Formats: sequence, C-alpha cells, structure tokens
Amino acid sequence: MNLFKEWILRIFLVLFALINTLSSFAEDEQPYPCANASCFCIQVNEIGELSIIWDQNNLGVSNFFEHQFYADTGTGFLYIGSESDPNVNSFTYSNFYAALSSSSYYIKTYYGVGGGLVQYSDTISSIYFDLVNQFDGTMYLSWNHPMPFDSIPPNSYYSLEKSSPSTPPTSAVWNQVRNLPVDSTFTIESLGLCADWINYRVRLVTDNCDFISNIDGGYIQDQTPPDAPLINFVSNDTSTNTMQINWNPSSATDTYAYIIFKFYNGSWSPLDTVFGRLNTSYYDTTITTFGNQSVQYAVAAMDGCSYGNPPQNNTSPAGLEHQNIYLNSTYDQCTGIVSLNWNPYINWSLGVDRYEVFVKNQQSSWSLAGVAANNSFNYFIQNGNLNYSFLVKAVADSTLHASISNQVEFFAVQNPIPQYSYISSTSVSGDSVLITYLGDNSVGVSEVYLYRSFDNGINFTRIDSEINPVFPITFHVLDAMPNERSSMYQVSVLDACGNQIAYSNVGKTILLSVDNNDYALKSLNWNSYIRWEVGVENYEVRVRQQNMNSFQNVVYLDSSFNSYLHEINNFITPPFGGEVCYKIKALELLNSFGEQGISESNEVCIQQQLMVSIPNALYVGGLNANWKPILNIDEVEEYKVSIYNRLGQLVYELEDYNQFWDGSYQSTGELSSTGVFIYFMEFKTTDGNYHNRKGHITVIR
Repeated sequence: MNLFKEWILRIFLVLFALINTLSSFAEDEQPYPCANASCFCIQVNEIGELSIIWDQNNLGVSNFFEHQFYADTGTGFLYIGSESDPNVNSFTYSNFYAALSSSSYYIKTYYGVGGGLVQYSDTISSIYFDLVNQFDGTMYLSWNHPMPFDSIPPNSYYSLEKSSPSTPPTSAVWNQVRNLPVDSTFTIESLGLCADWINYRVRLVTDNCDFISNIDGGYIQDQTPPDAPLINFVSNDTSTNTMQINWNPSSATDTYAYIIFKFYNGSWSPLDTVFGRLNTSYYDTTITTFGNQSVQYAVAAMDGCSYGNPPQNNTSPAGLEHQNIYLNSTYDQCTGIVSLNWNPYINWSLGVDRYEVFVKNQQSSWSLAGVAANNSFNYFIQNGNLNYSFLVKAVADSTLHASISNQVEFFAVQNPIPQYSYISSTSVSGDSVLITYLGDNSVGVSEVYLYRSFDNGINFTRIDSEINPVFPITFHVLDAMPNERSSMYQVSVLDACGNQIAYSNVGKTILLSVDNNDYALKSLNWNSYIRWEVGVENYEVRVRQQNMNSFQNVVYLDSSFNSYLHEINNFITPPFGGEVCYKIKALELLNSFGEQGISESNEVCIQQQLMVSIPNALYVGGLNANWKPILNIDEVEEYKVSIYNRLGQLVYELEDYNQFWDGSYQSTGELSSTGVFIYFMEFKTTDGNYHNRKGHITVIR
C-alpha cells in the first residue's frame, strides 16, 4: 500500500514538473503579436533611401531578442541588416534602386530565452510610383499596392502629395493634393500651368503606419493641344441675317481661345478668334453674299501654352466642318407651285432627323408648311398676288440642334381673273348664228373657247376659239341650223398658262315658228331668251312684206310672252307679193356693264294664199266708176281680162293689172247702156301657176 502511494506521489511530481515545463515553454513559444504585413511599412525618401518602419506596440515583445531584415534583390532574399534595440522602430536601407522599381521585404524576429525562438512576418513591398507626362497639361500617375489588396487594413487610403524640386530634397515641403480610395492604383493630374518643375509621390495611410512611395517628376510641359471642338450648328440668325456658329466647349480646361475658319471662294482661311473657353458662339457679320451660296465653317481650339522656336500655341486641328442651309426657290405662275430646294445639312453625328418648312405672307405670320425628309419641298400657293417668304429649319437627330436657312422672298404673281365674261347677244342671221362676247381686256387672256349645246345645256361641245382676242368679239357659227332648232352657247377664258379661269353666261338662240293655217291670223311662237344678267326687257314682233326692205315693229311684249296672233289683213298694203316674213327681237334690261344686249330670232317667211277680189257692179258716173280685179299679190305674169256683152261681143280687154274698165266700148269709146256683162280673167303668178276667173258685171247708168 505504501509502495502504491509512493508511485502515486512520484507520478504526481512528474506531472507537476511537466506542467511547469510546458507552461514555461508555452510562455517562450507564444504567438508573434504581429505576424502580418499591417505591423510595418516601407517608406522611400527624397534621395532614394528606403526605411522599414514598424509599430513597437505590436512588433515589440517583452522577450524580444532581435529583428533581422531581408530584401529581394532579384536573385532571392538576402540579409540586409538587423536591429536589437527594442526602443528603435525603424531601419534604413540605402537602396537607391527604390526609385526605379518596387522591391519586397520581410522581418525575421528572434525572441525567447537567448533568442531561441523565431517568427517571420508577411512579405511586403515598397510602393513604386510612376509619373508619365502626356504633354497635354496632364500627367498619368500610377503605383502598386504594397501588399495583397485584401490584406490592406481597414480605414486605409491613399494620399497624393506634391512638392517643388527647387526645395532641397532633404527639406522638401510636401503638400497634400487629394485623398484617393484604397483600391486606387492610378489617377490623372492636371498641371494647371504650361510648364513647371514638380514632383509627386503617393502615401498609403493605415492605422499603424504609413507607406510612402518614391518620388517622380521633373520639368512637366504641356505640348498637347485641346481636343477639336464639335460644332453644334451653323444657322442663319433671322433677326440680323448674319451667320451664327455654335459649338461645344473644349473638354481641355486650359483652352484659351477658339479659331473660326471659313471656306469661301474655294479655300479655307481663318476668320476670327474667340477668347475664353466657355465663349462658344460666333456671328459672322462679314457675310454679304449669304443669299446666293452656302458657306462652310470649322472651329479649332488652342490653349495658352506654347513651345518650339519660334513658340507656337498648342492648337487643335479644325473639327468637322458645318455649313449653312442655302435655300432657293422657283415659282410656277401657271401651276401656283413653289419648288423649294436646299443643300443638305452635314456632319451632325447622327444626321438630320427632318427638315421643317415654314411660310408666311404679307397677311399672315410664320407657320409650318410641312416636313421634308430630304432637301426638297413643293408648296401650292392658293392665294396669289401676295409677297411670300419661306425658310427651312434642319433638326438634328437626338440632340435637337437646329439650323435655319436663309429666307427667300418673292411676289407670287397669280394670273388675274377677268372681272367679267359675258355673252351679250346670241342672234340668228340667215343660216348663221352670231354670238357677241364681252371680255375683260385688262387681263392677259391667251385664248377663248366657244362651246355649244343642242340638248338645252346638258352637254357642251367646243366648236370655235379665238387666240389673243381683243374684246368685244363676235363668233360666226355656220352649222347651227338656227331655222330648225335652238342652240345654247357659252364662252370660257384661258389665261397665259392655258388654264380656264372664267366662264361666261349662257346665250340661247330664239327659234320662231309661224302657223299659216288661218288666212287672216298668223300664230307666232318662240322660246324665251335666257341667262342675261338682269333678264329680258321686252320682245319685239317684227314683220316685213316681200316688197319692203326692212322689218317693221308690230308690237312690244313683255318678257312673259312667248306667242302672238298677228292679223295680217291689217298689215298688208299694196302692192303685195304674197310673202310675209316674221322675226322676234329680244331686248335686254340694262346690265351692269351699261350695255343692252339684243338677240334676234330666225326669220320665218310665209306665202300668203292667193286672194282675188272682183267687183260685180259698175256705176257709170258714180262712186264705183272704175272696175278692175283686186289681187293680194303685186306681181303677175300674162295678165288678161276680157269683157263681153250678152250677145257675146267683146267690149273691152285689160292686159295690164293696173288698167281698169270705165264701162265704155274699147273700139268706140261709147259708154255702154245699163245691163249685165260677162268677164273672163286669166293670169300667171310668179310661181309659174296659171289662174282664171269668170263672172258677171252689172252696169248701172
């Protein structure tokens, strides 16, 4: 039992000693308090010396023995020095190649009793900073991360710093330019001057310490011109009739001025200079021939920096040229169409979306006449004899920039319309129809057409024309057959373009018919005359005997009459040939032209029936002392009247119609006694017919 207890006690003592040993070993082998890169930093000074800086609180320990430093020289890591003083937190290494490239480092730390324990840090690198002069007033600045990006401590950032090289390197004054996000590895910096001596570096700021890069810089010079300006539009300023050129400001902040170039008379030449980066509009007041041509413009930008011998300002090439819209027009007086044509607008990035055409006249303001997809447009002028103006507005696709053309102006002459067009008379003359037309000589009439209708105006056919007429004119129509039918007529007027611009009223011939069935009464009928301006004042019934040279007016009838009964016995006067002619004459009410038209019908002639009146008594020495037959005709041929007594003896012969018997014996001249005598009458009329009559005559003494 005691032996067991002894073994138990020995085991306990061994375990106690082992625990103490392990405890002491654990104290010597405690974890390296700063085993990652965030515990130390690398800084490069102005003369190229490299310093390793560390955080004492994290990197130093109570059992610290020594830090050893290793650098990658390109052939592997080599020992470059050590530090055993726990109160020192930096190590300087004269690596003058630090300004040429990035190099890597790590720290080997000995600690514990006699430095028997070793711990290694992570490997970190110096920041290599590079400046590239782009000779446009800007510099491209780039650098590397000193450690993997995901190992960079939180709350870290880069700070860009600069100094003037005129300051001694060891006492350079560094000024913070701006802070950059921790993921940044480059930036672009503007010089702000045409040339200067200047250095830059970058600092990575962490919570423990700061990384500082090498410096880079020198004499930085702006040799790059600004970017070529992009013209927005070239447009006519309608208020001043000058050309406006508008462009985007150059993106180069050092832009000093813009040079305006003009293509004129076959070559480019500088027109003017506009100073100020934000002054992006120019008015060309030198245009004096704007109305007859298109002019191109281009714009170049220049900054205030110059170089070379002799010095020349940095000037961009001229940007894409733009040109004004030159609008021209032609007007067709005959059709009333204005043909507009213009040059297309060029060099908008996305082209032209549309062309808007605007119009005004002296009675209206500007209005949109229409939209064209190409560079032409036709406009119909409805109201002529006015001053018209047109312009075209090109609208860019997407940007809605616009360019306005020159303004074209002209007087839109319109062929005048006759103030009147009038048929004043439609008369029958024999077998012809005479149409008297009153036209307006104050307008340019190139031709008139005469139309005729036989179906009461339903259909008209052109039958005649007159070129370059002088009014009034009379048309002679030969084929109308006016004695058989009535016809209607109308005149159309043609202007200088051949357009029918006016039509006259309608004139209708009067067709007269006469009923000859009654010996004493003749029935006249006719159609009304139509389409006089005011109407018919009256109708004249006119009659002419065969032996008369002219017609006589029988009666006046108002416009409501279309018929008349004529008692012919009251009209016939000897000598009478047997023929009676009628005609109707229509008189117009006084019209607005101060004229009174006349229209006459066809002439209708009738042959009156032969009428022979022979007295049956003779009073010798009385009122009826002369005896002769009475005819209603004044011309007879082969006329003979023989008178016999009751014994059959020839008493007297009349061989002339104008002769008469006085009751005597032709042979002796002795008067006959009271009694009854016999007569035989024979004659031939002008129509070739023979006639005879016989009867008795009672002679009373």
